[in-house]
Amino acid sequence: MAAEPGRIGAVTIYELAEHVGVSPAAVSSVLANRHVERRLAAQTVEKIRAAALALGYVPNMAGRRLRAHKAATRQIDLAILTSFEAPLPLVSQALRVLQQAVDAQSNEHTRYSVSIEMFHAGRLREKGGLLDANHYHGVIITNTLPEDDRFLAGARLPYAVVLVGRSIANYCCVLETPDFVGRRAAEVMLEARCAQPAILHGRRLTQATTNRRAAFLRAIEEWLGRAPTTLVTAGLHPAQGAAVLEAFFAGGGQCDGIFSVTDSLAVGAYQAIRRSGRRIPADVVMVGVGDYELAEFFDPPLSTVAGANNAMVTKAVPLLFRLLKGEKDAAREVTVTPPVFLRESTRRP
Repeated sequence: MAAEPGRIGAVTIYELAEHVGVSPAAVSSVLANRHVERRLAAQTVEKIRAAALALGYVPNMAGRRLRAHKAATRQIDLAILTSFEAPLPLVSQALRVLQQAVDAQSNEHTRYSVSIEMFHAGRLREKGGLLDANHYHGVIITNTLPEDDRFLAGARLPYAVVLVGRSIANYCCVLETPDFVGRRAAEVMLEARCAQPAILHGRRLTQATTNRRAAFLRAIEEWLGRAPTTLVTAGLHPAQGAAVLEAFFAGGGQCDGIFSVTDSLAVGAYQAIRRSGRRIPADVVMVGVGDYELAEFFDPPLSTVAGANNAMVTKAVPLLFRLLKGEKDAAREVTVTPPVFLRESTRRP
């Protein structure tokens, strides 16, 4: 049997066996690395392995898992769905909280598997298995763009779903208190006597970052009577934040305060500010979002109007387990007010 162009479906051990001219049991033994105890000839082992590689054989992990567990054991498959472009600290926070819950819930009759599955931002609809009722028992979805949110609004995912950081009808959602982050960031800047504030954010905005941006702009216009400077980056990498801010200063731009909607962009902003000969906070006040573990190790330590990431996933995980249990009264929308950490980056003399 030769590999077929455009073939649909996975190559099976039976097809491998037919291709090599051996029994399916021999193929299974080699693929499970049990050929020594089965006393298979070295030449046969090599032929089977070469054929598996040439034909693109992929093991059926679901089948292996079913065979590995007792019939009375229930297997619950959970996943965190997030975009490749998302800040990793949020994903690690969600994974830690979910794994703690799984450890507490697991017993001899119920086992859980937890995975992190990625999609390209704005292309959630392209993710394979998303509409398959046999793929997941429950998922937490975060870091979606408006295109993803529109897809979710029109789809009906056939398993338990909790959305983090966005509100979409017919889903259980956990999100930060609307307007809090952007408005509080503006207050921190005004308390530090900023007269020329700016906001730094990526080109593509999630529901949460859109809200932060809008609330910040409204608050600054309300109190200063004019819009703040808006600095837009292509992505969320520190180098992209540094490049945009360096170009702004090189072109004669002026600001005495920057609200970075993610801490990752704030890293780049720190570098650009220093390269321009300015000082933090004497010349430019810095406010970030997220308060990941690196924030307090900035020089000077970064003030953050913390995105409610940790608090949100702490609420999202118990909500997911309530849905898994079939509780019909599970809250449809939970809001969390983020903490604020004021450090040296906003403490002017």
